[in-house]
Amino acid sequence: MATDLSLLGEVLVISSLFLLGVGYYLSEKGHNFLGKHFPKKIGHNISILGWLSLGFFWWIQVEHYILIKDPVNALFCAAAVPFFGYLAYHEYLSVIWKESYEPLRWLAAMTVVAGGIYFFVERVPLLAGWLIHLVAEQSIWILDIFGIENTLGSIDYGEGSRIYRPGSEHQEVRVSVEGGDWKDPLAPSVNIVLACTALQSMIIFVGGVICTKAPLNRRFNAFLATVPPIYILNLIRNAVVIWLTYEHVWGDDTFFWAHAVIGKVGSLIALIFLAIAVFHFLPEMQDSILGVIDLPLREAPKNAQGVPFAKGMPMMVVYITIFGLILFPFGVSADSINSQGIEVDWPLEEIYVLSLVLIFISFFLLFFYRDPYREIQEGIVSPADGLVQKAIKKNGMIKISIFMGLQNVHVNRSPIDGRIISQKHKPGGYTPAFSKDSDKNERLITKLDTNIGIFKVTQIAGFLVRRIVSYVKPNSKIDKGERIGLIHFGSRVDLAFEEAGIELKVKERDRILAGQTVAVFTPMSSLSVSEKILEGPKRIISKLKATALEGGD
Repeated sequence: MATDLSLLGEVLVISSLFLLGVGYYLSEKGHNFLGKHFPKKIGHNISILGWLSLGFFWWIQVEHYILIKDPVNALFCAAAVPFFGYLAYHEYLSVIWKESYEPLRWLAAMTVVAGGIYFFVERVPLLAGWLIHLVAEQSIWILDIFGIENTLGSIDYGEGSRIYRPGSEHQEVRVSVEGGDWKDPLAPSVNIVLACTALQSMIIFVGGVICTKAPLNRRFNAFLATVPPIYILNLIRNAVVIWLTYEHVWGDDTFFWAHAVIGKVGSLIALIFLAIAVFHFLPEMQDSILGVIDLPLREAPKNAQGVPFAKGMPMMVVYITIFGLILFPFGVSADSINSQGIEVDWPLEEIYVLSLVLIFISFFLLFFYRDPYREIQEGIVSPADGLVQKAIKKNGMIKISIFMGLQNVHVNRSPIDGRIISQKHKPGGYTPAFSKDSDKNERLITKLDTNIGIFKVTQIAGFLVRRIVSYVKPNSKIDKGERIGLIHFGSRVDLAFEEAGIELKVKERDRILAGQTVAVFTPMSSLSVSEKILEGPKRIISKLKATALEGGD
């Protein structure tokens, strides 16, 4: 199983870097290749696959970190799919909005450059060994300056090919350092591995600098202000860790305190100051980073298709989804670990069951709170998805009642162009929306002034979640098909308007979608003289009745 995962990991990481690179290239302005034009959206679609592949690559590393009892890195890897999935989601928004988001493109380019360098060095033992030995040799040289003698061992390549080694097997490449005046023969030995070279930190800055659109001289200055200092400071860190360990300063825990606490905290502080330095030379890079951080605040361009999920969706839905996806790889690893006869003190099977429950709940909630794009039809359109419970003409008014089941989209839309003249919230009961008593439920009544009369849209709460979310305000203009609000779970929407000149296009038991035509208005100008004589008085009377009813509910 472990071998299968290593091979799968290689496919995923190579594919992700390739796809992100191609996606970045095509998403810039589109390109012609072999006589065929590839538009920008093709690039964004390819980037979606690239981000997801990278997320799954880190996902399958969870098992490795469970086996070596490293819960922190296991947790970071488990969080990869939600994180990179979120980046893929924004690539999807770039497709439907027909607008590239430059900070996201910068992140993709940086990932390709930095990731390509790192994985190339990591998977070629001869190259990794050379770098590890160089760093170890120079770290010992610093100690020699202060008269501290240490012996540098040869490169230990472990087992396997020295040309290419997949998966986590690169970690076998190491260089040992032996203390000259060893205080305790039982103290842990110090081995320099790839993580001790600061390669990860350096390539992050290298990738960021290379991929930032700025004059070459400023990028070169940013490189000099970051990469050489990182390399030198890392040598000092290694030297201090080696000296403290072999001096046995804090007993058996010396290596832990020197490496995991002092070394990592010091590295973090240094990286903060170096980031400030690089931002001095490259404010464009800072803008790109802030743009990535601000992805949740990204807004759709004017008149663009909206996001596929309803505005007003509870954040709890997002938290459940993320938590379920993070727990899932821990649970999946249980079978593989058990098949290897390895015992782990983690409740992996219980975690697996919990993750499946959370993922099922999240899929249901995401399905419920979906808000798909709709082509708005001609005429007066339905404000809601669902089953027509009532479609009648009475007292000069037309009334259509639409029941929304759990399977329907619960985002409601304006039936016609107009201006919102009022909104009134009325408290009430919470009986099922399909019940006759639902007429007494809590509701939000929105009145629209249109060129053919007053329209009234009534959103009625159901019995599960008693909340109606409005997207509009009084005195604001609204276009036909524009979203007016959301009703949580089972609910009903009533549409009422003047009868005169309007022909119903739906009947009871019809299933309709928001944005579909439910009625059409015939203007007087399109009627014949005889039709005008017959229809005119009816419309006048209907108008008077509707005006009289305007103040009511």
